[in-house]
Amino acid sequence: MNHKSNTRYINRTTLSYGIVHILYWTIFCLMVAFASAYLLSRGLSSSRIGLILGISYFLSALLQPVTGAFFSRHNIPRSRGIAVIYIPVALITAAIRFLPMGGNTVGACMIVLVTVQSMMQPSINALYQSIETKEEPVNFGISRGMGSVAYALSSFFAGRLLKVFDPSILPLLYLAAQLLLIAMLFLIRDNGTVVKSQDGGGNMSYGEMLHRYSHLRFFVMGMICLFLTYSFIDSFLVQIILSIGGTTSDLGTAIMFAAILEMPAMVLYAWICRKGLGMRVFQISMWVWLAKDILTVFVRTPQQLFLVQLMGCACCAIYVPGMMHYMSRSLPPSQLLRGATMAGTATTLGSLIATLAGGWMIDHAGVHTSLILVQIPAVAGTLLMNAAIIRAGKAGREAA
Repeated sequence: MNHKSNTRYINRTTLSYGIVHILYWTIFCLMVAFASAYLLSRGLSSSRIGLILGISYFLSALLQPVTGAFFSRHNIPRSRGIAVIYIPVALITAAIRFLPMGGNTVGACMIVLVTVQSMMQPSINALYQSIETKEEPVNFGISRGMGSVAYALSSFFAGRLLKVFDPSILPLLYLAAQLLLIAMLFLIRDNGTVVKSQDGGGNMSYGEMLHRYSHLRFFVMGMICLFLTYSFIDSFLVQIILSIGGTTSDLGTAIMFAAILEMPAMVLYAWICRKGLGMRVFQISMWVWLAKDILTVFVRTPQQLFLVQLMGCACCAIYVPGMMHYMSRSLPPSQLLRGATMAGTATTLGSLIATLAGGWMIDHAGVHTSLILVQIPAVAGTLLMNAAIIRAGKAGREAA
């Protein structure tokens, strides 16, 4: 299926896929973005929280390629496979909420939950391949944008709920969204097939892909660096807000500001791709991302942070559809899932480094000094991403 044509339609399949993104990103927001708020309430330090998230991202980085390869090699309905994986996750969530547990046990359970949630992101992003048809192609930007709106609303209402309720309510919210996601994945129409390679390329290893497509080496390294900074700010946002005089309620507002404009940005990016400017705008968005990271160092009030977060609509919002556009223009169709998995693994590795080092840095150097230090990988990542896009274009794989 030509992904370029997918941007032209809004139909039942696009809406169904959008609901999957709504539920997935609701869980992601409540579980990952509010992880510090929840785990701090269970008596864990920033260093311990960073370790928990770091282990989760490490395991996710190991399992993402395995999951992607499994779905690529076996002709099973991908949506059903994802649903089956989420069933034991929902059971663990129920145990956290309803069974008495100490802080260490809760931390171990959170490792499993965050690992699976992060691990499934590339598969969720590539799910459109097995549910769209010629008659009803998926508009990825619309569907993914619906997830961003859900992320924004979830963060806003969760922040308000935490002003009234104890953070122990969060696992109950995870559970409700997980059960709905499982039901939706079983109900969605899935033809169980994806584009097969005509030359055996579908069996290419990740190492072989990096060797064959040289631009991917720059892309992977760039994503690791960019997401090191992004994940530090995202994972420890509550500490950043508290350090400038904000509250837990401000955490929800800050996340909402970061996500509320993502859907319009993604829809606009879909239109830009139809005009043949997708790769150019994707490249520009990397520089906007760098500016956003640097400006975060200088915020001194929650209101200033909210304004900086709005810049996310011109960078972070474009990343996922931009990445899929980059992959679809620089890789053959049989390699799209593996390419998306490789990108997911790179972002997870960046998150792993950020969370392992971030909590320790905050406890020992403070929030502001830590924010300054993580600008180094942000600059490196921006340069590497631009090199990847330029190399893909020179190789003749950029969209016209």
